[in-house]
Amino acid sequence: MIGELGTVASGVYVIGNLFRIYIIGMFFRVFFDAAAPRNRRIARCICYIVYYVGNSMCFLVWALSPNMIMLSNVIGCLLVATTYLGAWKYKIIAMIASVATAIVCEDLAYRLLVSLGTEHIIILGILSTDLMFLTIVSMIKEMVDFKRRDEITFVEWIFVVLIPTCSVFVSAIALDNCKDVRSVALGGTSMVLINIFVFYLLDRIQEMHKKQMGLALLEQQNQSYENQMALSKESERTITALRHDLKNHLLSLQQLIGHRQYQEAEAYLSDLFTDLETKHRFVATGNTIVDGLLNIKLGQAAEMGADILTNIQIPTELSMNMKDFSILMGNLLDNALRALEQCEKDKSLKVMMKEEVGKLFISVENSYCGELKKVGNVFLTTKREWRSHGMGLKNVQRVVDQYHGEMDIETTNSVFSTKLIMFV
Repeated sequence: MIGELGTVASGVYVIGNLFRIYIIGMFFRVFFDAAAPRNRRIARCICYIVYYVGNSMCFLVWALSPNMIMLSNVIGCLLVATTYLGAWKYKIIAMIASVATAIVCEDLAYRLLVSLGTEHIIILGILSTDLMFLTIVSMIKEMVDFKRRDEITFVEWIFVVLIPTCSVFVSAIALDNCKDVRSVALGGTSMVLINIFVFYLLDRIQEMHKKQMGLALLEQQNQSYENQMALSKESERTITALRHDLKNHLLSLQQLIGHRQYQEAEAYLSDLFTDLETKHRFVATGNTIVDGLLNIKLGQAAEMGADILTNIQIPTELSMNMKDFSILMGNLLDNALRALEQCEKDKSLKVMMKEEVGKLFISVENSYCGELKKVGNVFLTTKREWRSHGMGLKNVQRVVDQYHGEMDIETTNSVFSTKLIMFV
C-alpha cells in the first residue's frame, strides 16, 4: 500500500506541478503582455518546459529539501520572466509574487486538510493548493481587468470565487471518503482540470466581449467618417451649384440694388447664405471623429425638435485618445437623446468643449421630463433592459478616472447637467 501510495502521489505531483506552472503563466499575463515575436514565444515555451522538468526532478528524482525546491521555483520563475517584455523590477516583483502566493496557498491547503482530518492529505494537498492558487490568481486578474475599465459581471465573480472554493471542499470532504487512492487522485485531478477548463472558457468569452466592444467603437468611428464625408459632399455640391449660378445671382442682385429694392436684395442674400449652410453641420473642428460623432448626435437631437447650442474650442488634434473620446461623448449624448425622447416640448441640448494646456473641459446639458430614478449615486436608465442600469455614466466615469479627472452631475429645473474635467 505504501508503494502504491508513493507511486500515485508521485503521479499526482507531476500533474499538479503542470497545473501550477500553467497558473503561474496566468499570473505572469496579469503583469505582462503575452504578445511577443515568434522567437521570443518559442524561447518562453522552452523556459516553461525547463522549469517544469527541473522542478519535478528536484522533488521526484533528487528528493531535495523544501528549501531547495523553493529555490528551484524562484530560479524557474525568474527564467520564465526574462522572456516577457518589461522592466526588470517588474519581472522580479512578478517572480516574488507568484512564488510567495504559491507558498501561501500550499500552507493554507494543508492547514485546512489537517483541520478537516483528511486521510489522503498528500494527494489532496497538492490538488487543493492548485485550486487555491487558481482562485487567487483569477481574482487578481479580474481586479486588474476592472482597473483597466473592463466590466466585471456578478456571474464572473461567481465563477472566480465560488467554483474553486466549492471544488476545494469537495476534494477535502467527498473525495477523502474514497477508499481507493487512485480514485482520490483521479477525482482530484479531474476537479482541477475542470476548473482550469472553466477559467479558460471564461477568458475566451472575455476576449470575445472585448473584440465586440472594439468592433462597436470602430463602427461608431466609421459612422463618424461617413457622416463627415456626406456633409463634405453636400457642401461641395452646394458650393458648386452656387458657383455655377453665381453670375445670374450677381445680375439679379445688381438689378435689385439698381432699383433701390434693398430689402429684397437683403432677403435674396439671406436665401443664398441659407443654401450655403449644410444640414445638421453643428461642429467643424477639423477632427473627423469629433466632428462626425457630434454632428450625428446633435443632428438626431435637432430632428427631435431640440434647440441646439454648441461652444467647441478644441484643436484639430485632440490630446485625448479617440477611443476614449468615443466612449465618453457617445454615452453622454446617447443619455441626452434618450432624455429628449421623453419630452414633448421645450427640448434643448447644449454641448461645450474646451481644451487648455493639459486640461479638457466638457459640459453636456439637456432638458428632461418626468422623475429621475436614482439609487445611491447611480442614475437608472429609462431603457427597459435592467442590466443596462447606470452603465452609460459608469463608462463615462471610468474614462474620467483614467485621465485622473472629475465628473460633476447636477439636476435643476428639468435640466440634466454633466460637467467633466480631465488632465490630458
